[in-house]
Amino acid sequence: MVVRGTAIALALSIAVAAMTVAAPWQGSHAQGGEAVEVDLELVLATDVSTSMDRAEKQLQLAGFVAAFRDGTVIDAIRQGRRGRIAVTYVEWGGEGRERVVLPWTLIEGAAAAHAFADRLAEGSPGRLVYGTAMGEALLFCADLFGSAGYAGDRQVIDLSGDGFSNRGRPLGEARGVILARGITINGLPLVYKDPDDDETAFPPDELVRYFVEEVIGGPGAFVLPVRSVDAFPIAIRQKLIREIAGAPVPGRMAERRP
Repeated sequence: MVVRGTAIALALSIAVAAMTVAAPWQGSHAQGGEAVEVDLELVLATDVSTSMDRAEKQLQLAGFVAAFRDGTVIDAIRQGRRGRIAVTYVEWGGEGRERVVLPWTLIEGAAAAHAFADRLAEGSPGRLVYGTAMGEALLFCADLFGSAGYAGDRQVIDLSGDGFSNRGRPLGEARGVILARGITINGLPLVYKDPDDDETAFPPDELVRYFVEEVIGGPGAFVLPVRSVDAFPIAIRQKLIREIAGAPVPGRMAERRP
């Protein structure tokens, strides 16, 4: 009985320790049921549909990893009124094909930003098939707000994509629901492919126009295209800085007022 009791106690200690280690990645940092106030609640919604090959998905993932290790991004977070934001990383593809890669995480300094980047770098991009269900992805992301004990001055969905919505709930209908909630949608269209060389690609200007006119919306909404493979990390960094700071950054971008 003593041995059994000792074993149970040891198992409970290990379980508690594991929960303590995992706690920073459970999303909620609320105390006593009160929401933690942050400058920004940000959903990073990344396209991993079948039109994206493995190399492109890796580039996209690496761009976000590099951004959260970048000093200018960390400085933008620090300069906010509260000096902290909440972020979650989502992958999306076809209808009903969405997954949360990293849950809501509080970032309020270099250590937390680097830890988020390290955790993101541990994984591999998914492959979520059967078309491009952009409206479904946006609704999935919108429902994540308010689920983890954060209250942001702003709520933003940062959506990347290399094509037009062709599955699931109509994009315009989904977009209207989201904007009515006061959520901003920003766009990161991936337009570096040559339609003459890649049958999955769309004319760059046409895709950017689609994002400007049909995808983004809400206070301060904007589009920042990725026009070359080399531009992936730069565009992602610039986009995050603008979203965090709520101010323009240099670079070629299309904008739309709410």
